[in-house]
Amino acid sequence: MLTGSDDKTVKLWDAGTGALLRTFAVPYVTSVAFSPDGTKVLTGSIDQTAKLWDASNGELLHTFEGHNGFVISVAFSPDGTKVLTGSADKTVKLWDAGSGALLRTFTGHTGWVYSVAFSPDGSKVLTGSGDQTAKLWESGSGVLLRTLAGHTGGVSSVAFSPDGSKVLTGSGDQTAKLWESGSGVLLRTFEGHTGSVESVAFLPDGTKVLTGSLDGTARIWDIPKGL
Repeated sequence: MLTGSDDKTVKLWDAGTGALLRTFAVPYVTSVAFSPDGTKVLTGSIDQTAKLWDASNGELLHTFEGHNGFVISVAFSPDGTKVLTGSADKTVKLWDAGSGALLRTFTGHTGWVYSVAFSPDGSKVLTGSGDQTAKLWESGSGVLLRTLAGHTGGVSSVAFSPDGSKVLTGSGDQTAKLWESGSGVLLRTFEGHTGSVESVAFLPDGTKVLTGSLDGTARIWDIPKGL
């Protein structure tokens, strides 16, 4: 288990016993992620960088530098070979996890980028922004495929369904929205929270979604059959 704090540390814990395994020193942590194989840790920070660490010994492997604002969100590609960073500079950057090289910059958002995600096959990138939109990009070329517009607040969290056919967005407008990734069609709006929806996820079988809100609740919603 991995946790990040404004005490300038990231901590790795044994999920079974609760024992502290390792502490990583990071200036004001904004986001953390495990590599798919669990051997590496990725952190984002207000110092405008992301850092890649060896989970087994705490060694710093790479510092990803190039953003001109806080790195708010980070993610690994499904195969662990690339990392994605979203920033207050309104851009998203794709990096090679092995060399630390910058591969691509995605530009087009007009607000801070709060959330980033890879599709299950790694071919697409989903980004959520304070400009009230989510954007779907081709990861290989950086081409913008579509913009998902419909929220009336910043898009604070994004997620792909397990099969990649749908995407989920959570917003400061207190709703979550389910979209068809191939067409961008809005399939469903989940309403009921009384605070910003800050976190969204699909259950592993793809039949339900989970939302977490600043109203102090988390909710599980059914995806109607046929959607």
